[in-house]
Amino acid sequence: MSFPLTVPSIDDLTAEYGPLRTVFADSGPLDVAREHQPDYSVEILVGKTLRESVINGAVLMIRLVEYTDPFTSTLRYGVEKWSVLGFRTVDHEVHAVSDVEYERQVRAEFAAPALPLGRERFTGGLATFYDSTDVI
Repeated sequence: MSFPLTVPSIDDLTAEYGPLRTVFADSGPLDVAREHQPDYSVEILVGKTLRESVINGAVLMIRLVEYTDPFTSTLRYGVEKWSVLGFRTVDHEVHAVSDVEYERQVRAEFAAPALPLGRERFTGGLATFYDSTDVI
């Protein structure tokens, strides 16, 4: 006998554990002081990559990273999305929240691509859309 595994939505998780925090963005509001961005940038860049989806090297990258907050010394989980069009990094102290946000962003990019891509990218779902991905 098997039981279906249901993964909570990002809305359910943030209702229970609090919202994601915006650390970087090319536009819009941030939840950390702009003068602290260099400190966060260093910590996130040297953080441990847990998951990653990429199109053409660095034309688009969505990455889940474990890093240490430079001001509180707490472990946090960031989801960064970088492309030739812009960037945004959100994070949370609960791994599951950021993990679900990572999957949401990977699937959202496939559903409504921000980049102009050839038709061949859409022939085999996420496996052909991304050059590398761990989302199935």
